[in-house]
Amino acid sequence: MFYKTSIFLLLSTACLLTAAQMSVNLSKAEVPSSTILPEKHKTTTTSTSSTSTTTTTTTTTTAAPTTTSTTTTTTTTAAPTTTTSAPDTTTPTTEAPVTTTTAKPEPPKPYPQPDVATWNSTCIMVKMAVQLNFTYETKDNKMVYGLYNIPKDAVVDHVDCDKNTTESMQINWGPADAQHIMVMNFERGNGTTNMTMIMFTLPLLNTTFPDAKENQTVQLIHRSNEFSAPLKMSYHCTRPQYLNLTETIDSQVVGVAKVHDVQVEAFRAAGATGFSTARDCDSSETSDVAPIAVGIALGALILIVLISYLCARRRSTSRGYMSF
Repeated sequence: MFYKTSIFLLLSTACLLTAAQMSVNLSKAEVPSSTILPEKHKTTTTSTSSTSTTTTTTTTTTAAPTTTSTTTTTTTTAAPTTTTSAPDTTTPTTEAPVTTTTAKPEPPKPYPQPDVATWNSTCIMVKMAVQLNFTYETKDNKMVYGLYNIPKDAVVDHVDCDKNTTESMQINWGPADAQHIMVMNFERGNGTTNMTMIMFTLPLLNTTFPDAKENQTVQLIHRSNEFSAPLKMSYHCTRPQYLNLTETIDSQVVGVAKVHDVQVEAFRAAGATGFSTARDCDSSETSDVAPIAVGIALGALILIVLISYLCARRRSTSRGYMSF
């Protein structure tokens, strides 16, 4: 019996030592913080060693579960601060901009109108303004139009008054080695006078036609009955008139002469000092033949009526005498 009791005590002591050792080891054990044990899984180990004299109770307390809190970081962004500067009322001193004025090209000036000139001789007197518009050849072999005015200072160079039916006047101007010439021919017949021809000879000088081909002379002519007036009267016309001009070598029209403020008289009486009575170009002109013919017809009709009346009266008288 003692032997069994001793063995039982030895075994109990060994169990207690083992349990104590295990209790110490578990008290020092670290529970991982990442492991959360629910309440129902809490483990309490109680070792009870009972001997006849001592009772040891070991209580292992499981640490409360560690709660991992998630921290939310709130980032606050500061609102941008806009600073508006007060306007600067100080006017900066700057240099005035330099204004560049571009001169506008002047429009081409109109060609001047010709002056009215008077040319007087023994038998012919002419007053008019003349402007020529004609074609000529340039240095680059092109045909262009040019304007030219007969100058007021042109002079009478030659007059032919010896013939009874024709008269002529030549007017010259320009340098001696390049004379410009205008010639007019007049004829008379049936009680009237007419200008039958006017001709111009123009050397094209560099001073007047700088683009003209060198050594070029233009000769223009107009043949027609113009400026008609009764004999011993002058022709007068203020409005512009246009005369076609052709080259002397052919009849192709190459220009025109514009004349205005015209008064012309040819076959003047010797010693005349001015123009005779003028016939205007716009005045109505009635032929004398028609009034004369009408007058003769009316006179003949009146004469026939009168003769018929006298004859009838004589017959009536004769019958009266016979009745007695």
